[in-house]
Amino acid sequence: MCVSKPVGRAGRQVTASGLVYYEDTPAGHAAAVEDMQSSTGTGAGESAHPGQPTENPNPPDTKDCTTYTDSLWDTACSKYYKFANMKMKPAQQSGLTAAQIACNWQKLCQNVLDPVVAGGNKININSGFRTAAFNASLGNSSKTSDHMTGCATDISAGSPEANKELFKWIGKNINNVFSQLIFEGRWVHVAYAGASPASVAVLVARNGSAPYVNGGGRSGSALPPDLKWA
Repeated sequence: MCVSKPVGRAGRQVTASGLVYYEDTPAGHAAAVEDMQSSTGTGAGESAHPGQPTENPNPPDTKDCTTYTDSLWDTACSKYYKFANMKMKPAQQSGLTAAQIACNWQKLCQNVLDPVVAGGNKININSGFRTAAFNASLGNSSKTSDHMTGCATDISAGSPEANKELFKWIGKNINNVFSQLIFEGRWVHVAYAGASPASVAVLVARNGSAPYVNGGGRSGSALPPDLKWA
């Protein structure tokens, strides 16, 4: 069972296993943005090296999470991740129940993040699930973002150059799995079973904001040379 206690900084909470997550309040939104900026770094000279997630000792033996409740917040949803890794508790929105959003997150972890980690990539999750209020507070995020349904996450390998390699690894190794993959410089956005059409499955926005350059659909055929994986 998840036991929450204050971290000591406004808007942040921590699970019994030590995962930090954020309240859906102005203070929580500000704390999430502060930590997102800290974990993504400021440029190519970023020296942070993300740690490898550890394998969960008791990963779920079923993909059925339709009975999700907050009592499962600090429990494993995949081989390497927990529901709490989505960083904000799922809440009914976008026509989905909290359990449906949790299921989307679990599928993203099982089908995308677990293979990324198993492939030897060291990543940090910068942003997972976003409530509508938090997403709106960011200003530059789409009003229909897959983050709001639990279908997307922003991850970082520690620097823009390392993120190029992460982006290319995902494109080459799990191309038929993700629904969207975006290189955003200081992070990589990846979605599973999201709402994006195949024509914009691969995009580039080197500074993390518009304009987004179409990478040529799922094949990435129109990507610039430094981001091509084939």
